[in-house]
Amino acid sequence: MTIVGLNLGKSSVRAIELEKKKDDIVVTNFGSYDNPRLNLESREKEDIDSFSNTLKHFFTEAGFSTPNVVSGLHESNLFMRVVKFPIMNDKELKTSVKYEADQYIPLPRDQYVLSYQKMDPDFTEKDKVNVQIVAAKKDALDNYVSIIKKAGLVPRAIEPETVALGRALGDKQDSPLGTMILKMGYSGTLVIVCYGGYVRFTRALPVGGEMLTKIIQQELNLEREQAEEYKKVYGADKFQAEGKVFEVIKPSLDNLILEVKRASVFFTKHNPSANIKRIILSGGTALMPGLITYIANNIDNEVQVANPLAGLTISPKMEKQKNVLIENSASYSTAVGLALRGLQ
Repeated sequence: MTIVGLNLGKSSVRAIELEKKKDDIVVTNFGSYDNPRLNLESREKEDIDSFSNTLKHFFTEAGFSTPNVVSGLHESNLFMRVVKFPIMNDKELKTSVKYEADQYIPLPRDQYVLSYQKMDPDFTEKDKVNVQIVAAKKDALDNYVSIIKKAGLVPRAIEPETVALGRALGDKQDSPLGTMILKMGYSGTLVIVCYGGYVRFTRALPVGGEMLTKIIQQELNLEREQAEEYKKVYGADKFQAEGKVFEVIKPSLDNLILEVKRASVFFTKHNPSANIKRIILSGGTALMPGLITYIANNIDNEVQVANPLAGLTISPKMEKQKNVLIENSASYSTAVGLALRGLQ
């Protein structure tokens, strides 16, 4: 069985192809494409057609062997919440979830698609069960499906990016290890707390690659392309470029660290038996030089860069591309999690 995990960004595409062979999961292909002129968030026909045509061309050029994809829905297009319910049978739970959703989802019922997942007994109230409720904006979901189908692909599933990241980088049910994932992307950072194999808490923060590039551009009086290059080459390394780049982005990084600490305190306060043990950095911005060192020096947790390839085998046919994939693996974390969903 072969599936492609398809991570669509506002103006980017990242995809990875996995094949299940007996007890082994093999990476058989991968690829990415970025174009600031693309706009996934637009509902204009011209923009939708442009994105789907780009996606179709990307799949052809990359040489993926299957049109079957699992795609991720960005946090901004959904509402996710873990709610406690009394222990009940599945039929009663389904009815209760629909009722509770109306209390938590700030949209009319006909504007979202509802799904839920029973998790585990609550940490503090053993007579209750935790249920993860997800409401996806219907217009966003329809837009994703339209783009994927117009590209000639087959959408096998669409799920929250946060859930995919938890699957790729979080702990497992049989070996709980409180994990906070920071998906540092172009437009912002997603904070995702996983415990016992489930995503328990999410929060969106505005600090992302775009913001850092703009700060460097403004503060150092550079052209945008040069500012982007400075970010990628010097980043948060205070020993590079006389520390000028580091100094201008330091306030934003300090604010990010403060919010991460607050999220950790909030989660552990409500889940006292599930302390966070490690922080994992994923997404393209996570690869910025010096970032992991700076965060590790300013936070009381183990900090590591995401390795979504752990436990996977890279096909011998990809020998020439292997090092490129390994060096950029953190930016493929969501795609890997999506593909793993397709192989379940």
